Amino acid sequence: MRKKEIAVDCFAIILGSFILAVGLNMFLVPNEIAAGGVSGIATVLYITFGFPMSISVLVLNGLLFIIGWKTLKKWELAKSLMGIVALSLFLQLTQGIHRYCGDLLIASVFGGLLSGMGVGITVYRGASTGGSDMAALMICRKLRGMSVAMTIMILDGIVIAISGFAFSSITIMLHAVIAVYVAAKVTDFITVYGDNVKQVQIISEKNEEISRKIMEELKRGTTGIYTKGLYTNRDSMTVMCVVRRGELRRVMKIIREIDKNAFVTIGDVREVIGEGFKEMEG
Repeated sequence: MRKKEIAVDCFAIILGSFILAVGLNMFLVPNEIAAGGVSGIATVLYITFGFPMSISVLVLNGLLFIIGWKTLKKWELAKSLMGIVALSLFLQLTQGIHRYCGDLLIASVFGGLLSGMGVGITVYRGASTGGSDMAALMICRKLRGMSVAMTIMILDGIVIAISGFAFSSITIMLHAVIAVYVAAKVTDFITVYGDNVKQVQIISEKNEEISRKIMEELKRGTTGIYTKGLYTNRDSMTVMCVVRRGELRRVMKIIREIDKNAFVTIGDVREVIGEGFKEMEG
């Protein structure tokens, strides 16, 4: 693995852990919102028995780490261990942060937003901060059709139900559901839509020249798809390529310079796995 990738992974884990810790200490814990996962269990233990959040999170995540030893890859385990330690450390360091104790809806929405950002940034780099996101990564390794965010939501729902009985408050429990929903949506957006990838389809009489220029300047592969115009009854070829959003302008410039009359369609792509984008997971 390249040093640059390792540095980016470490930065993402530290940043994600910090954002998650801020979301917990600023919005969720002060309002007794146990928004699922290990942090939710730790919140219940803290409010009920006064156990320090950082210690509870470290111990519970340590148990999950042992369970996941054979499920995740070595580098994923190393990154997850880093995330677990970083989260516990930041939970301790951000204890003195200003705590919002106002409207429960605001607390649940912004707490969920920060939690989702923290988890999403970490999971996007193939790591976790422990808790339900680590458990979700292990489950998704076994059940390929499962979304990480949806699995986290299910696991968090179980913890929320437990917290509802512990706090004897339906109101708090329902706000925890809101927090988990917001967090799952943000996590899903970052992990699935984070590529910002576009699919461009080009119909032109100069498709070979356009294709060659895209491959030369952007180093992106192109695919020719044989098509037939039903109005003109002529055979033609559609050039298809997948590029990042930042590269789209350059593609359009190439097309305009070669053929201003080209017919172009641009669509969003949820995720791309392959050369130049994400690597195929083992």
